[in-house]
Amino acid sequence: MGELRILFKYLGLSLNPQNTVKTKRKRITSSKEPNYALRYILLMFSSILPMAVFLTISNYNIYKLLTNYPDVAESFFIASMSIFSLFYVVGFVGTGMHAFSRSDEMELLLTMPIRRSVLAVYNLVVTLANQLFTLGFFVSTVLGFLLVVRTNIVGFILRTLLHIAFLTSLSALLSVLSGGISSKRFVRVLNAVIVLLLVVVYLFFVYIQDVNVELLGQNARFVKFVAFTTSKYNPFNWSYSDDLLFLIYVIILTGAFLHSFWYFAGRVVYENTQTKKGNNKSNEVVVSQKTYASKFGGFLWKDLKLLSRSEQFVFLIFYPAIFSLFMLFVGGSSMNAAIPFLAIASLYCAIEAGLLTKNDFEYREILRTFPVTIRTIITPKLAIPIILNEGLLIIVAFISYAFGKFEKNSLFLFPLSLAIFALSALIGSYYSIVDPGKTKNNPFSLKATFLIEGIVLGLSFGLLLTLTIILARPNLTTWKFYAIWLTFIGSIIALIILTTNYYRKLKHALTQKD
Repeated sequence: MGELRILFKYLGLSLNPQNTVKTKRKRITSSKEPNYALRYILLMFSSILPMAVFLTISNYNIYKLLTNYPDVAESFFIASMSIFSLFYVVGFVGTGMHAFSRSDEMELLLTMPIRRSVLAVYNLVVTLANQLFTLGFFVSTVLGFLLVVRTNIVGFILRTLLHIAFLTSLSALLSVLSGGISSKRFVRVLNAVIVLLLVVVYLFFVYIQDVNVELLGQNARFVKFVAFTTSKYNPFNWSYSDDLLFLIYVIILTGAFLHSFWYFAGRVVYENTQTKKGNNKSNEVVVSQKTYASKFGGFLWKDLKLLSRSEQFVFLIFYPAIFSLFMLFVGGSSMNAAIPFLAIASLYCAIEAGLLTKNDFEYREILRTFPVTIRTIITPKLAIPIILNEGLLIIVAFISYAFGKFEKNSLFLFPLSLAIFALSALIGSYYSIVDPGKTKNNPFSLKATFLIEGIVLGLSFGLLLTLTIILARPNLTTWKFYAIWLTFIGSIIALIILTTNYYRKLKHALTQKD
């Protein structure tokens, strides 16, 4: 236990234990080291609590609507838990496959007088800690159900704990057996995808509160899905089954999975991660003239590869699209989908451009030795976020057209969105150079972040809301007519001035010498 306590205190519960590395600028002023595990738990708790409270209230309202249909309420609960169980297993196994492999961190720990069993338990807890976000959905669903539906509270909580133990033991066994298959990048991207899927579920809970329960019963697909989740062929509902035999199955399987995990943990855990074939080939590098880099430009190709490898880009790019599609089907028009997309994507575009710019200009002295111009370096970092976000907006428009929800008025948003994205990219690139953040995932400082939010979101709402009012209500009274049009024209003038100003600032920041 002493070894495990030391690992928790000094390495924490993060999948990327970088706490032990002290930078040159950091000086230890106290002999007392912080407890990184406790710090991680407090950080996760403060992040999850607001979401968990809202989800608990949402689930409470949903089950309150279903009080007259107790069987439907129970079926909906089982369906929700089945979805979260699937997310939990996939996320746990994806994270565990890397945690239970011979990574760089484990190479160091294996040289220390620490038993492998202790390292296995430590990484099991670390993997579990990285699933706290999904567990927040579990707890919220259970609390919302218990607050409304009359049931044996103690027995229900025990079944829930057994269900989590069953999922954890199964996931841990699969993680150990497949340890080394996944890379750290795969784990980060997988976690980002799961968070996006949980956002979809979160939005579904918000939407379903205003849905007529009887209409859900007329939806054949929804009924088939619920019927499958409540059937005996779904192992994720066995813990809540009224059949005692299935409950015994879960207890036996949980014990068997835990025993198998402990057995294999001492034998196959921390093996070398898989590497690409051909590593034994000659290290001679031959520059081909037919590569993508030679066709599209080296920096453009490099930035595209960086984008594809970053889980942060996955979230920043696809979250606005997912949210806008949700608003499309809830609101019923392309305008309802495009406006929230632009409000979110305009801010994210600045972050994307800032991340790409900071990645190169942290090493400005090296860049100046390259036989390329500054324009060649900076152009892809501005163009990629603009093109991607504008392309996603076009895709959302095509989807709305396919479902018969496209409005011709939304065509006015395309030139405006292009101008907003251009300004956003310029601002993001500029502040990532003159006021960069201290960590890799923060392209600019907190002060610059608030400034960017104020400029980008202020202009976005100033243009989009006034344009929406102008298109929806052309016959305004005199003072409203002048107020709306003056705001709209003033926002356009501000957009032009700011774009010109930040273009000059960015050009000056790129050309000045340190």
